[in-house]
Amino acid sequence: MATQPLSYTIWAQDRSRRAPATRASQPKVTCSYQRWWYANGLQKVGQQYADPDRPLSTDPVKKGAWYLAKCSNGTQKIVWIENKRTPAVIAEQLAQRAYKRIPITPPQVLTAPPRGREGLVGLPHWFYLANGQWAAKSKRLRTGGVWAEATARPQRMTINTGEGNTFICDGPGTAYDPGRPAARQSSTCSYRFQRPANAHQVTVSVTWAGTWRGSGGAGGALPPITRSVTFPVRIVEAQTLVTKG
Repeated sequence: MATQPLSYTIWAQDRSRRAPATRASQPKVTCSYQRWWYANGLQKVGQQYADPDRPLSTDPVKKGAWYLAKCSNGTQKIVWIENKRTPAVIAEQLAQRAYKRIPITPPQVLTAPPRGREGLVGLPHWFYLANGQWAAKSKRLRTGGVWAEATARPQRMTINTGEGNTFICDGPGTAYDPGRPAARQSSTCSYRFQRPANAHQVTVSVTWAGTWRGSGGAGGALPPITRSVTFPVRIVEAQTLVTKG
C-alpha cells in the first residue's frame, strides 16, 4: 500500500500598527460661575462694567439666569445659562435646600424684671436673648462632586411693645446680672412702658440674613428669615405713700 507524505502550508499576515501621533497637551480650562443680576448691557465683558443703577433682570427664573464666568485662563465674561444641570445651578439649588434645613427656632427671650413679675411704668424693662441664641448657623450638602453651604446669621432684634411702639436692637441685648447692683448695670435693649396694663402682648422677632457658597467659587445671598415669639408683660404704676408729719 503506497502512502503519500503529509504537507503543511503555514502563513501569516503582517498587521503592524503605527504609533499614534502625539498631541501637545493643553491645560484644561476650568470656570467658576457667580449669579449676575443685571440684565441690560450684558455684551460688555467683565464685572468692572457693573452699573448699580441698572435695573434688575426681569427674565423669568424658570428659563435660566445670567452668570459671571471666571475661567482659569484669565478670561471672564457674562453668560446666560439655561436651567440645566450645570454645576453652578446644582450648587445654587443645593444651597437653597440646605438653607431650609438650618434649624432656626423662635428666640428664647429673657427680661428684667423676669417674665412673670411686674414691671414699673417709666423704668427700663430689659430684653435680651439666652446664651447661644445670637450665633451663625450653617448647613452643607453635597451631590456627586458639587457641594454648597448655606449660612444664616442673626442681624437684628425687633420688639413690638404691645402699646403701639416698636424698636430695633442691633444685637442680642445685655444680660441682667442679679448679683450686681442695678446702678452699675446698663442695657443695650430696653424700653420704658408708658402706661400700666395687666398684660402688654410683647412680640420679639429676630431676623436672620442668609448667604451661600459652593463649588467653583459660586455663591450669593439668600432671602432673610424671621422668627418671633409673643408673651405677656404686666406693668404697674409705682405707689407713693404720702404721710403728714
